[in-house]
Amino acid sequence: MTSNILLPIISSIAFMRLIFLAQNEMNSGFTSGLLPQEDDLPWLGIEGLRSACLGMVLIDIEAPILAGGHLFTPREGARALGMGSRRLRGFTAARVALKMLARRLGLVEKSRPDWTIETLGPDGVSPCLAESDIYCSAAHSNRFVVAVAHRHPIGVDLERVSEKVMRTRHLFLKSTELDLISLSPLGPERTATRVWTVKEAAAKVLRLHLFDSFREVEVVRVSEKEGVMRYREKAYPVKHAEGNGQVITLVSGDAL
Repeated sequence: MTSNILLPIISSIAFMRLIFLAQNEMNSGFTSGLLPQEDDLPWLGIEGLRSACLGMVLIDIEAPILAGGHLFTPREGARALGMGSRRLRGFTAARVALKMLARRLGLVEKSRPDWTIETLGPDGVSPCLAESDIYCSAAHSNRFVVAVAHRHPIGVDLERVSEKVMRTRHLFLKSTELDLISLSPLGPERTATRVWTVKEAAAKVLRLHLFDSFREVEVVRVSEKEGVMRYREKAYPVKHAEGNGQVITLVSGDAL
């Protein structure tokens, strides 16, 4: 009943165009009528992210496109019930990206209806790719949504570069990380945004509460395209991409 109420609403939501296709494939096969378009602006470091995971999809959620088919599974519909418009927009964008990624990786047939492709685990919270054993992660900002997949745990985050991150630095930065920011040639906002996204992505890959990630994860190296974070004496590789005023950060669950 819940999903039947929501499906017409979701199918009429209009907002997306594809800007980056995993595996260099230009036919999305997305049954809701999503039309793929390449981004006309470069993302510095995007190839490093692609090479660090099994697959990736990046979508611009600003441009309106009318969806032509139902999107949510019953589990997704139940989760979406009661969400405000802003939260629903991001949740829906993540579902689109994950379903697209499942098709890109050949986990489901391209003709399979969207409402049968599950992107929420049994707990109704954790992301999944068509209930396969492939690990995945998704994140969105005010403008973009990104989904990644790999054979081992992986986490991704996406954040707009802004002064807000510096204003809230006391909430998530250690003293050593403050030193990294002050010494970085990237400047304080771009560096702090990378540190923030590392801790957000780390929370996903390590299955930590975000507050615990702020306290227990330490960024020990940060540069424009790469970095290293440490958690409980283990070091983990980090990849960054930046474009359109946004930073995407990917953290691999494989320790160095």
